[in-house]
Amino acid sequence: MTTPGQTRAIHAMRKKGMMDNQEYRALIEARFGKRSSADLSDGEAARLIDELRVVTGAGPSTGRAVGKTASGKYAPVLRALWIAAWHLGLAKSRDDAALLAFVQRQTGLSHLRFLTDPADAAKAIEGMKAWVSRDGGVAWPTEADAKAAGRELSWLRKEAVARAQVAKLAAARELPPTWEAAESAGAKRGLPASFGDYGEWHWDRLVEFLGGRIREAKDGKAKATKRRAA
Repeated sequence: MTTPGQTRAIHAMRKKGMMDNQEYRALIEARFGKRSSADLSDGEAARLIDELRVVTGAGPSTGRAVGKTASGKYAPVLRALWIAAWHLGLAKSRDDAALLAFVQRQTGLSHLRFLTDPADAAKAIEGMKAWVSRDGGVAWPTEADAKAAGRELSWLRKEAVARAQVAKLAAARELPPTWEAAESAGAKRGLPASFGDYGEWHWDRLVEFLGGRIREAKDGKAKATKRRAA
């Protein structure tokens, strides 16, 4: 559990780095799959402090290079898309270094902090969305869809990722091919019994769980293929 001293250090460095709430929570989720520093172990909190030292320019105590940490105006949305790719089994790593490499290929910019032009940002964001849609099977909702459903667009986007995950798991015979099967799996893990009662945080937890199932299935298939080839 995060100690009081760690909590004070985390929030002091967050303030120093002028990180808004969205970027701060995206950093925690990218590193640890959690939404709050209160959910971290003391070891994870120590690692978070090291990350924040990088972001604020205090210097990493672990030797992590500043250039490998995503920051900047468009970092939260790009990191969220990257984590979706990770949970769909597309990205090989959830680390920022892999995200930065993707953005560099899309824009030619060496770091997200240099991504300030809206046109460059749109190129990177739409490129990632297209990849996740094409290879991950995500049908991204529109503003019109959100209005018609009476939901926030961000809520529908998380649902769309979960639907694509269910389709992947069903194809791999890791989950029954029904949307209700995912609803039941979430309920068994303490989430609401109905998707209609989900908040965005609940979708994050379900996507994280389903992502683990996808990676386990992918790893199992790779090991089986390796054994047959031996």
